[in-house]
Amino acid sequence: MASPPSSELLARTLISLLADAAFVFAEPVATSMPAGENPWVARLTIEHGESWELCVCVQDKLGPLLAANLLGTESETGEARAAAADAVGELANILAGALAVELFGKDVVCNIGIPVVTIATGDAVGDCLAKSTCQANLLTEEGYALAVALTAQCRP
Repeated sequence: MASPPSSELLARTLISLLADAAFVFAEPVATSMPAGENPWVARLTIEHGESWELCVCVQDKLGPLLAANLLGTESETGEARAAAADAVGELANILAGALAVELFGKDVVCNIGIPVVTIATGDAVGDCLAKSTCQANLLTEEGYALAVALTAQCRP
């Protein structure tokens, strides 16, 4: 079984991707998602002989900001709000590619699943994060929270 990346590596990778792809700047924090939120949650699998689930949770107001920055528009526009789920999914997809290299190496072909994006309750997010093999929590300079978790999946 591949060793999971450390929480620090997970955070650094996400921070770099956010800055490069979405012009969002974030720092690691100790706390997870704020209570009482209904964040966007993107889940996908990364597989190469073993299976990992990547779970990316972003505060609901961060979804349109990510979409706006990816699309080159303002976050208050209907276009950005409509594309929020796709932006969160794309962030998860990009992160999965970077993590696949960490898990399996750069010369290994693996399968990355299609992100499934939902709006979740705080309990669902807590469950996803609690069972994770490693987790990183970030806070953007705008004050929005993100959490990313990687979990080894058991095979029957």
